[in-house]
This record gives sequence, C-alpha cells and structure tokens, in this order.
Amino acid sequence: MILLDFCKNKRVGVIGLGKTGKAVVDVLLKSGALVGVYDDVGIDDFKYKGLDLTLLYSPEGNLFSDDWKKLDVMVVSPGISMLWPRAHPAVQFAHKHNILVTNDVDLFQRQVSGRTTICVSGTNGKSTTTALIGHVFASAERKSVLGGNFGLPVLLTPADRDFYIFELSSYQLESCRRLGFDTAILLNITPDHIVRHGGMHGYVEAKQKIFANFREKSQAIIGVDDDYGPVIEALLVRLGHPNIIPISGARVPDAGIGWQENNLIDNRYGSYDFVCKSVETLDGDHNRQNIAASYAACVVNGIEKQEFCDAVVSFDGLPHRQELIATINGVKYINDSKATNVQSTKQALRRFSNLILILGGRPKDDGVEKLADYFSKIKYAFLIGEAADDWYKIMRARRVKCEISNSLDIAVNNAYKMSKLLDADIVLLSPACASFDQFKDFEDRGNEFRRCVKRIERKTYSSHNGHKNTRDY
Repeated sequence: MILLDFCKNKRVGVIGLGKTGKAVVDVLLKSGALVGVYDDVGIDDFKYKGLDLTLLYSPEGNLFSDDWKKLDVMVVSPGISMLWPRAHPAVQFAHKHNILVTNDVDLFQRQVSGRTTICVSGTNGKSTTTALIGHVFASAERKSVLGGNFGLPVLLTPADRDFYIFELSSYQLESCRRLGFDTAILLNITPDHIVRHGGMHGYVEAKQKIFANFREKSQAIIGVDDDYGPVIEALLVRLGHPNIIPISGARVPDAGIGWQENNLIDNRYGSYDFVCKSVETLDGDHNRQNIAASYAACVVNGIEKQEFCDAVVSFDGLPHRQELIATINGVKYINDSKATNVQSTKQALRRFSNLILILGGRPKDDGVEKLADYFSKIKYAFLIGEAADDWYKIMRARRVKCEISNSLDIAVNNAYKMSKLLDADIVLLSPACASFDQFKDFEDRGNEFRRCVKRIERKTYSSHNGHKNTRDY
C-alpha cells in the first residue's frame, strides 16, 4: 500500500466507489485524511456509509451540501467523466469552487519518487503487454509489480518495488495531470469508447496523453501499425521527445523494433539485430506487436536480451484472448471474449480460417461490415445479443450463412453440431461487441463460453468411452 503523507489532515472527496475508488478511500483513511465519498448509484457498502457526501438532484439542478465546499482536493475514479459527453456534476462543482481534481495515478506519482514507472495503453493488447512485461521482470528477478487497469489498484501496490508496471485506460489518462512516466507505451488506436470521449478526436487526445510531460530520460514506445501511431510519432519528434522507439507487429520500422518473417528484430541503431523467434502462445501480428513493445520496454530498463528471450517462451498468454479451451472431435474451441470491438475480432480472423464464428453483444460504433474482408473465412455464424438483428441482416446480405441465437449457451451447442456438418476446424467466440447486454463483463462472457464447451467435451467423451468401437479422437 502507498501511504500518502501529504494528504494527512486534508479534506478529500472521492467520487466513484468502484474498485479504484474503494482503494483510494482505504489508503486516504490510513494516511490520516478526512475523507468524504460520493457515488451516483448510492453507497450500499456499510464500510463506507458514514463517509457519504450528500448530493441531491432537483428540477433546478444538483444541490451540494456545505461539506463539498470544504474539500481541499477531489479524487475521481476512472468512470467519472471529465469532459465528455459533459463533465460530471461533481467535477463541474470542483472547477467552479477552485477545488483540485486529480486521480489515483497522480497521487501515486506525487508520493513515490526514485522508482521507475512503465505505463502501457492502447485500444487492444494493453493487458497482454502489461502482463508480459511483468512476467519478464519477475523471471529476471527484478522487484516489480503490476497495477492500474490490470492487477492491483495503483495505490494498493507495495511501496518497496523498483519498477511499477501500470496498464492505463483512456478513462484513467483523461484525468491524469502529472504524467511524465519513465517509459510510456502506446500500442495502437482504433475506434473505441467514442461516445465517452466525445468522438474520435477526444479518444486520441486521451490516449496520447501518456507521452505528456516527458523528461530527458523518458522513453516513448509507439506502435505504428495503425493510422494514428505514425501521426503521434511525428508529433513527438516535433515536440523534441528525446527517445522514441517505433514498434510493429508486421515489419521492422526505421530506428525501431519489429518483425522480419518469424524473427523479432532490434533495429534501433540501424542494424538488424536478431532477438528471438515468434512463440506459438503469442501468434498473430497483434501479439507480435505486443512482444515488440514488451521487448522495447524491457531492454531500455536494464533487462538483457537473453533474459527476455528466456522469459517470453514461458509466457502462456492471458485468458479470454484467443485462448484454446478444448479440442473436440478435431475442432478447436477458441475463447476470444476480450474482443470487444471489431478491430480485435479482425485480428482473430486474420489468424484463423475455416471457422464457425460466434459474435454479437452490445455494439460499438464500428459495424460488422468492417469485417467483410474476412467473411470468406466464416463457414457459419451465430449471432447473440443486442447486435444480432442488425448484424444478421448485414451478414446475410453479404452471403454469410448465419442465424440468431437467444443465448451464448444455445450458440455454442449449435456451433458444435454445425462444426460436424460443415467440417469446420475452429469454433471461435470473438464477439466484436461489449458484453454488458447479457453479461457482467467480457470475463463473465468468456467463462460462460468455457463452461458450455467443457460441458460438451464431457458429454462427448463420456459417450465415446461408453462404446467399444469408438473412433480414437
């Protein structure tokens, strides 16, 4: 836990009582702060009931109690809007009354000095990259910890580590003020969270904040495989950033790190230095980009090339990201529930073919028609969730054989039957949608897929074992 000495006896309001908000409250209380708490949906956790800051809604607007005006600082959780579609009423109040608005990452940076911060963001791949960097540092016996949007809340990380490896979402970056991370990584940018950020421009602005307030020894690692990366790289050059490393999963960038066929190449100094071969558990251009970014972050922070190579081969990847659940009758069942946007599903369809696809959920701004280049790989599709009706019409118009399923359970069972009829190689859950219409989150959706597949696997092999002349699968 990171105790905040500078908050002792300060009046601090914490807005949003999710995982991050609760961590902030606990740390502030142990740091001797005078804490008030507010959450839009109310406070039902008895532990925090007595800290409630009153905010009433009326036809005339929001009515704040006098306690709000006494605040020295306001700490917002990632779910609290700073700008779009409009600033949260508490944030508006703070600005009107000159109350400092900050977040847990800023509090961490103010308290912790002399330690290295490695921060990862991007639309896709940031959790895998964060986990891989953490795995390498742990394997190399460096004192490190994972936190932020992946791992522990920032302020609950141990205070005695040399390296802090944080995944930061656009929501977290939006409310950051201090920034100036030692190593900042931006993997990619494709449309996501557009409504929250007021359009693509606001989303890009939030993401590229990860490089702000750089110093002489700061490292900027930036993916150049999408339309936005090269533009941001050029901006950093104009701003005079001292250490920029472009990375790619598809080629070897000038003065950067990338791939030539199956070989990871370090070209930072103008000569192709072989690092390692690709690994089966991190296949595909998107994972190659993750490996390139991880290697860059590791090597600039003192990890030897051989230490990285030894560690990467033992990394198993993360659940719900093109994860093999089972092979039944020769058909592989792949859980890619983390594919919550079309770009992520595109990555899966680039890698796999001759497949039955399960997709759908709560759609984002990127439509299924953007997958059209890969429709020929889909032997049959099962559509679920809120996107099902609209996407069914689009896919049928493009001559993709498909049907609507009322639930993921039904989709998986029908996919199992269809895989035998169509001689498919893969049943792939890669929804290209958010999960909140039917599930708690993408993990809940992925776990349900796993349960459905394992149930089929048990029935299938139980049936096989009950017959003497069963084909050996």
